[in-house]
Amino acid sequence: MVGSFYDKLAKAPQAFTFEDLILLPGLAEIEPWQVRLETKFSVNLELKIPFAAAPMDTVSEWQVGVALALKGGIAVIHRNMPREEQLEHVRRVKEHPPLKITNVYLEANVSCQAAREYMRELGLRTVPVVDRGGKFVGYAVYGLLENCKMVAEAVKPGKAYSVEEALKARKAVLNGEVDVAAILDSKGLLIGTLTVADALEDINPALDKSGRLVVGAAISPFDVERIKMLDGVADVLVVDVAHAHNRNVIESLKKVSKELTSDLVVGNIGSGEAAKDILASIENVAGFRVGIASGSICKTGEVVGVAAPTLYAVALVRDALEELGATNIPIIADGGIKGAGDAVKALAAGAWAVMCGRLFAGTDEAPAPLVRIGDKVYKPYRGMASRGALEKRWAMDRYSRRAKKVEEGVEGLVEYRGSIYRVIDELVEALKAALGYVGAKSIPELWRKARFAKLSPRGVQEIRPHSIHI
Repeated sequence: MVGSFYDKLAKAPQAFTFEDLILLPGLAEIEPWQVRLETKFSVNLELKIPFAAAPMDTVSEWQVGVALALKGGIAVIHRNMPREEQLEHVRRVKEHPPLKITNVYLEANVSCQAAREYMRELGLRTVPVVDRGGKFVGYAVYGLLENCKMVAEAVKPGKAYSVEEALKARKAVLNGEVDVAAILDSKGLLIGTLTVADALEDINPALDKSGRLVVGAAISPFDVERIKMLDGVADVLVVDVAHAHNRNVIESLKKVSKELTSDLVVGNIGSGEAAKDILASIENVAGFRVGIASGSICKTGEVVGVAAPTLYAVALVRDALEELGATNIPIIADGGIKGAGDAVKALAAGAWAVMCGRLFAGTDEAPAPLVRIGDKVYKPYRGMASRGALEKRWAMDRYSRRAKKVEEGVEGLVEYRGSIYRVIDELVEALKAALGYVGAKSIPELWRKARFAKLSPRGVQEIRPHSIHI
């Protein structure tokens, strides 16, 4: 006689992954360039594009935070570091001017010959000059360095700009009033240099109500001191545990969340029941991070046999929020996003934004060093449950309050991809094209119009390049 245990197998739902389904085309009434990608990361945090960088120690530090925010997205600064260091990364994003700048300068005690060589390499005629303490003292002009020994002898006075004047500086550079513009902090220290290339960069920054770049910070629900330190500085605090549908996690968040001024995004979760239980206990949840064990560097599903594929989990959580009338709470699809094709599927399944690690890990702005193997260039990339990440210990309770001895992540290399700005541009253009095919002019319209179709194994092969040597 067949019993209920057999029914668990026979009636098991299909946990769809990104490769199982495809979106079907629809009537397009606008062109892809007209598609709008504005969305929210949390209830009170608006983005211009639905891309977020995951809180991983080979991905999200202040450089990636600045770049994502300048392009309209957000990075969540990882917590695998001392809390004071994480706070400094958050502050560097918040204090950065809302435009791209370059780390270019000369020290006054450098020889004029070395300065000329440096400027030739950069292709710049003018470069800011600082003293040994990093304070701006003027500009070095290439033509004035011919007959001097030290740069200090040929420093030319010139206007520098505060962070608040950054947009004025951009206008001055674009109008040809100055070659470059030095951007200074409140103490007169050089933050960076605005070049013509920087001024021409197509940016659409995600800003807070004070006009500053937005940034998130990963937290443990058990690290109260870290939470207090980051609250009110980061725009959003993102709970960083592998399984947030856990009584200890919920009870801890119930206590610490009451005094928060920053938005709180809870995750990771993988079911509608998780969303319901968390909302029943915690009043001010401002978002959910959804997906368990789908990441390219995650082996949780293989090691322990438990997972909630991102696409499947997003749909379940969205249905639960619809049922509760809580559709104002954003869902962030986290894990397994290989490109814009997966991103649009996650959004169509009910997500407001997607969180990516691997896509940004190979960029200049990611913190890991370059690795050369033969004629190829790579960057290290690892899961936060890999041996290397766990050995740093700061994020060990992501996987258990008492550190597990089981590794649920791997370490490896990803191909070097150059500037993150170019990577983001490619993702955005591909995502706009995807919405154009569906016939949606915005993410909310995508939710209404999207139609999925199941793919056979042969179908998966057919939609990729085939029958040709590449």
